[in-house]
Amino acid sequence: MSYYYKLFWILTTITTFLRLSVIGKLGLTVDEAHYWVYSKFLDLSYYDHPPMIGYIIKVFTDIFGINEFAVRLPSVIIFVITSWLFFLCVKKIFNERIAFIGIILINVLPVFSFLGAVVTIPDSPLSLFWILSFYLFITIIETKEKKYWYMLGIAIGFALLSKYTAVMIYPSIILFLLCSKENRFWFAKKELYFSMIISFIIFLPVVIWNIQNNWASFGFQLQHGLGNSLPKFSFTLFGRSIGAQAGYVSPFLFIFFCYVACVLIKDAFFKKQKDALYIASFSLPVLIFFNAVATFNEILPHWPAMGYLILTIYAAYLINKFWDNSKFRKVIYFSCGFALFLDLLIPIHCMYKLIPIEPFLPQKEAEKIEYGISKAEIIDVSNDLYGWKELSSEINKIYDTYPEDKKPFLFTHKSYLASQIYFYTPNIRVYCFSSKIDAYDLWQRDISDLEKKDGLFITSNMFDFGTPEKVYPFNKFEQPIEVPVYRNNKLVKKFWITKCSNFEPENLPENYTANIIGAKKTLMQGLIDTDHAIFKFVNIDLKNKFFDSIVSKISFFDSKGFNPSFIIIVIVSLIILRKEEKNKFWILLAFIICTVVAASTLNTFIKGLFDRPRPLAVFGEGNINIFYEILHARSFPSGHTQFAFTALTTMLLLIPKYWYIYLILAFATGFERMYAGCHFPLDVCCGAIEGIIISYIMVKIFKKVYKL
Repeated sequence: MSYYYKLFWILTTITTFLRLSVIGKLGLTVDEAHYWVYSKFLDLSYYDHPPMIGYIIKVFTDIFGINEFAVRLPSVIIFVITSWLFFLCVKKIFNERIAFIGIILINVLPVFSFLGAVVTIPDSPLSLFWILSFYLFITIIETKEKKYWYMLGIAIGFALLSKYTAVMIYPSIILFLLCSKENRFWFAKKELYFSMIISFIIFLPVVIWNIQNNWASFGFQLQHGLGNSLPKFSFTLFGRSIGAQAGYVSPFLFIFFCYVACVLIKDAFFKKQKDALYIASFSLPVLIFFNAVATFNEILPHWPAMGYLILTIYAAYLINKFWDNSKFRKVIYFSCGFALFLDLLIPIHCMYKLIPIEPFLPQKEAEKIEYGISKAEIIDVSNDLYGWKELSSEINKIYDTYPEDKKPFLFTHKSYLASQIYFYTPNIRVYCFSSKIDAYDLWQRDISDLEKKDGLFITSNMFDFGTPEKVYPFNKFEQPIEVPVYRNNKLVKKFWITKCSNFEPENLPENYTANIIGAKKTLMQGLIDTDHAIFKFVNIDLKNKFFDSIVSKISFFDSKGFNPSFIIIVIVSLIILRKEEKNKFWILLAFIICTVVAASTLNTFIKGLFDRPRPLAVFGEGNINIFYEILHARSFPSGHTQFAFTALTTMLLLIPKYWYIYLILAFATGFERMYAGCHFPLDVCCGAIEGIIISYIMVKIFKKVYKL
């Protein structure tokens, strides 16, 4: 074992021991409690995130019990594995010395050393599979071994199951391949596309869940991440985001990282250094994307964390490069020392409440008292980790006073409260009835079994809701029971528990129920509804004069039995064949004709087997846009699209040089069939898949027979 590899394991052992000594001593954060609730409702996915984190917590709490240590243990373990892979990545790109410097940095940066290595959130498994994907991609480029593409597809699939941010991995890969001339050949190789398919198959449970639940999660994340209105630049939002990121990275190291990013851009894209390009491709797209979004919508500071994770590699490289400069060395010592100070200060304050908040507030604010609690205590976020056990104890006391056959249910008006209450009273079902759509709406679609039951309504001074009787349909509300919470003999928080009698769920306000999301659908119904929605978007919402002028002409000739798409594809194929394969022109032409005929024969059989109605038959005349083709039956799959993808995929496999022409013609054909009102998206997709599969099989056989 080499010197720096030994140092890596020594440092990792020490830091892991320190984290293990802390994780069981702090109450769960709001997010951690929420992800624990995932484990109570195991599903293919969830409203706000993919399912990975819920299943991880489920495994560990089943083994170690429902406690803070069990929930946080997976993050500590995952960080060790992530650190090891990080070390291997940097070693592969540079050397072990720089790899060890990088390990020091990720153990110093608060966003990784505390948030990613102590607190259990989806970013924990995401960081593992992100760095694994990075490692596998480097291995692919360095070894040219095709088998690693399949492993990369698996890694990306699990990253997608961890957090939607993982979708940025493929743009990172594509950016590298576009910028690396000697590696662009991978665009013409099937392994790149198979890896995408593998990752999508692994991610498929999340897609299925969304299909069944009206695309609730995708819709929420798009609105949450990009906002629900047209972008409007805001210096305030951008400045707030930069400030928050600086806090998560540590202020002085954040400034250094900005410098690192600038140097990286120069080295990767102007000096064409391959090592820099690796890092730039997997860090800058994430950082640029989220900071661009921050100019018009509020983002959370840890969203671009994966960009900082990979950027840390180049930071380590530059530290090593300029280490002999004494001034630079002093700056790095100070910056890392300050970051380490923050790393220690956060858990110590959370445990022992060392930092007085009052001196940092204006005098009037510091003197404010609400419910007997000072303003300083209200804004001290560490107080949120406390009081839950006291609340749980009081809830259990009240709960035990009810007869066995009349036990009440617990409910509140904030999902944050609901999750933490649920964690600390895991044997009692907790509901959240709020006007805001959240994960609880999906977990409590049917509340008819609560009819006539009693409930315990719980709130706190952090989320004051003083008049539950104005919203919740119970026959009787008793005087709230107050539960004070103290830290260091000082009142820091209050909870209130209100006994409510005889619940009438049918009288609950509509916006407080799951109706706004809609009932869960079967997979088939969800597919059909989605298929119809996308069709209407293309056929109706995208309608404009430019597309009309083109599609109407194509539709006119199609209605006369003269297929323009067919003619264009044939002409383009003949020109390319004649130009590139003069000696094999007639053999290849005959082969392509045979492939197209075989695919068309199969397509005709499938059409007769399913006999799906066309959009015109489904929606009726006047409800969709049609041109000259009046079609009612045999919609599935699309014959035009099948032909286009069969011919063009065959051409791609035989003469990949003109791949961009094939892609444009193939996708344009599919789009035209929907815009013309002739096919649903599912018809087009299945026609394309049919064409791709048949052409791939036929080309494989052809090349084997002719030994090409």
